[in-house]
This record gives sequence, structure tokens and C-alpha cells, in this order.
Amino acid sequence: MRISAYNLFPPLLGHIKNWYSHIDRIKEMGFEWVYINPITYSGFSGSLYAVKNYYQYSPAFFSSTDKNKAEEELKDFIAYCRNKQIKLMIDLVINHSSKDCNLVEEHFEWYKTKDGALQSPGAWDNGKWIEWGDLAIFNNKRNPNEKDDDENEREEDKEIYINDNEILNPIWLYWNDLIKHNLDLGFMGFRCDAAYKVPKELWKYLIDNAKKINNEIIFFAESLGCTIEDTEKLIDAGFDYVASSAKWWDYEEEWFLEQYNIARERCRQIAFPSNHDTKRLISEYDGNIWRVKQTFLFTAIVCDMWMITAGDEYGFFKRCNVVGGNEKDYENISYDLSEYIKDMTSYIKNNDVLADCGKIVSLDIEEKRELYELKKETDINNEFYEKEKKYKEKKEKDPFRKFYKYSLDENDKLLIIVNITSKIRELNASEYGIKEDISFENKIENINDTIEILPYQLKIFTVQL
Repeated sequence: MRISAYNLFPPLLGHIKNWYSHIDRIKEMGFEWVYINPITYSGFSGSLYAVKNYYQYSPAFFSSTDKNKAEEELKDFIAYCRNKQIKLMIDLVINHSSKDCNLVEEHFEWYKTKDGALQSPGAWDNGKWIEWGDLAIFNNKRNPNEKDDDENEREEDKEIYINDNEILNPIWLYWNDLIKHNLDLGFMGFRCDAAYKVPKELWKYLIDNAKKINNEIIFFAESLGCTIEDTEKLIDAGFDYVASSAKWWDYEEEWFLEQYNIARERCRQIAFPSNHDTKRLISEYDGNIWRVKQTFLFTAIVCDMWMITAGDEYGFFKRCNVVGGNEKDYENISYDLSEYIKDMTSYIKNNDVLADCGKIVSLDIEEKRELYELKKETDINNEFYEKEKKYKEKKEKDPFRKFYKYSLDENDKLLIIVNITSKIRELNASEYGIKEDISFENKIENINDTIEILPYQLKIFTVQL
């Protein structure tokens, strides 16, 4: 993690005049970016992500829904943040709008329809299709009349160059103007909602055009839940960042390392311990602050940008409410991890191996692979089953998850040990060639053969190469 971002969730703070008082403490914690969820006028459901008008603003955050008046307040806030060396990132929601969006009446042809009715997005959840009936999906294809198969064929071409004269779908120009407008307001980044559901061609067009205006603008793809193939398409489209699934890794399964390696070699990643779509960590972990701190630290050492949501530092229990959330949701402080975050981010940024996205090798995965390579190479007999049984028994008792993190040139590596239990456990230092404890907290000055690791602690060691 080289950069950190703070999600200033607007409903928790209310009117924009209340946002100012948080900027100094956000800066003090070491954050360089502030990300703001949608602040435009919401549709009938009240969801932040159901936009009713892309050029009107929510009365919950501004003194007026009038574009000019609200934007004066917004530009003042952006200028204040800029003076504090804080950059602003805003949500860009172009996959869908509210069904009562002004564009439904003005440009019904811009939407996907079936039998004359607007189509809503949805997702499968445990075999059940969940539809968001308040939303209508845009038809964002370059040629709105083309078949899906034709679009997929063109997406295989990674070199896509499109100018305004080649645009067949006028909605592309609408989105391009919307991005320009937000750049004029002073925003320096876009978190692109449901990015993998929007055609790669469109993203390529929008990102290329924005970078011609200002090459320092960043685009972050909200890519959680999509396939590896879809993530690669987003990278090909020119996204600067994709979302990391680090929060959900058990330190052992291979899926995370596959995703991590594809992204780190071609793009940058943003990781977070929780966001507006998830439970708060302290709630998920039943009040266990040690597990919260472990997840904070781990997610911060496997990404390029680390992001927390307003209230994570204070132990807020309630998940963010994008539908009807308000200032009453701002909770009393359970604990204050502001200093922990400040010190942790400084610690990581000053250690190149931790700060950069070098290769990660899981010792647990390697051990499992060795066993099953043996299975491929030998006849399945009692000897193999005995080894497999011992391996499983060992894993059940093993309190640690272990992996190496390498420097970018792979000349240096660190051993990371995670105690996944609620008890103090002992680690055999000589087995791993441990030289020095450089952990963020509770460093052991003199390394002996046996090291005690506290409950849920994440330890970092230099090792013999």
C-alpha cells in the first residue's frame, strides 16, 4: 500500500457543511484521498445508487437541489480539500439509473427493454434471482442494435481506439460530458460502480478521453463478484485500479493469489476491510478488535491503495445504509483506532516489500501441492493415505497461516505468520529461518527457537535467503 483513501459516506454526515470538520483528522491519519458515494438526486427508492438526475443534487447534502447552487457548495469543499492536499474521488454510476430518472422520459431508447418494459439488474443469490426493481439498465453498447455475440467478438480485440465520429450510441457522448463536468468541478478520480457490467469499449473510450484532459485522473473499477476474465477486460480497458478481494481470504485458498497476481502484474489494486456493501468488521467479528486490527494490517499489505469507510476507525457496528441512511446512523465511538491507522500506514509505506505488490507464496498451499503432486506421481496406496491423513491432522491443529511476500525484484522476502486462533501459540523459529521480528506491533527483540504469537496477531519477520 502506497496510497490510502477514506470513504466519507455522505449519509452519515448529512449536509456538506458538516464534512469540513472531518478533513483534518482524515489527513492526520495519513489519507491522501477521500472517496464520496453518489450525491446526486435519488429516485423513488431513495437509494444513493438509483440516480434520478445526473445534474441535480440530493437535498440531504446540499442547501438546494438547484445545480448551480449545489455545485458552488461542492466546489468550495473540493477546494478546501485540495488546500489540505486531499484529492477527491466520486462514484460514477452508468450501468443503470432509477426507473424514474429524467432520462427514461427524455431518452427511453437509451435503456434495455423487454416487451416494451424497462429491464432491471439483478444477481443470483444461493440459487435465487434477486432483482433490483427500482433500477433500469442502460443499453451501453457502441451500436445499441447489435447482438450480444457481436459485442463479445469485438471485446476480444484489446486494441480499441474510438473517436467521436465513430460513436453510434449517443449515450456514450452523454457519459463523456458527465465525466468532463465532474473534472471541471475538481474531482480527480472515479469509482465506477458495477464496472464489469459496462462494455469494455465504452470504458476505453471514456478513460482515454479523460486522460487527455488530465493524465493524473484515476479510474477505479468496482469489480467484486466478477470473473477473472471480466477483471482482465477491465484492465484492458485502461482502469488504473481494480478491487481486491483480500478481505475475504482465509490466507490459504488459491483463488485470492490467482486474482492478486493477475492484477498486480498489469494494474493496481484497492483493498478495504469493509465498505458500504458489507458488514462492519467489528460486527462481523462479534466485537473482537484484535481480528479487526489483523484484517486492517493484512488488507493494507496486499494492495496499492487501502481504503476504509467512515466509522471503521471508531468501531461503528451498523453497516452503511445506501437507502434512507442519515446522520442518526452516526454512532458513538466504541474505540478509536485513528493512531493505529496513522502508525500502520506510515509503517507500511516505509517498507518497500510491504508497500509494493510483489509476489506472494503461501506455504500452506505449497505444502498441499506437494502432497497432491505425490498423488499424481505414485500409485494410490496405503502409504499415500497415511501421509494424507497426517497432513490433514496437522492442518487441523495448525494455528498459523504462513506466506512469503517478495520484493518486486524477488531479491528480498518477508515471512508473514498469522495466528488464526484466540489463544497464544508457539512458533518454531528455526524451522523457518527467522532472523528478525519487524512486526508492526509487539516486536520480539531477541529471537529464540520458540516464538510466542498472541491471539489473532499478524507477525512479520525477515528470514534467511
